[in-house]
Amino acid sequence: MTSLFKRISFLCLFLSSIGFSLQHFQLPWMNAQGEGVISYNSQEYQDAVWVIETYFLGCPYCNDNAPKVNSLQNYFKNDERVQILDVGIDKKDSDYAEWIRRHNPNHPVLKDSARLLAKQLGTSVYPSTYVLDKNLNVVFKSSGDWSSKVETQIKDAVEKALER
Repeated sequence: MTSLFKRISFLCLFLSSIGFSLQHFQLPWMNAQGEGVISYNSQEYQDAVWVIETYFLGCPYCNDNAPKVNSLQNYFKNDERVQILDVGIDKKDSDYAEWIRRHNPNHPVLKDSARLLAKQLGTSVYPSTYVLDKNLNVVFKSSGDWSSKVETQIKDAVEKALER
């Protein structure tokens, strides 16, 4: 009975994190091309659907996901409405520079050291991945390493959100 209760509790917690809305966000864009501090502002992408992966730089599962996030960006590269974002919670710019050098991301890497976006999302496990529709409603959430099944679920959630 306890095992069933744990499963039901987890499912309720998981489902409760889908369907809420976020406020627009603006964060430092760590791999932007150009001089000075450049910010990523979600208000500049009004018709976008977002895939946001929250992570920390020393997380092994987060690092395992890095090539998969790049692959997802490649999958949607011809659709500017799809914004793929890595949102880190670390503080040191030099740590981001090393992570970017090692993983060579083909999508924006944002710094959320104050965890403002992570808190809005309710992130408590890293990595966590969210799909947001055009109104910043969370329509999909996954925690942990991406299996091929999760990758398919993310793609499906993005495509459904684009149809709305």
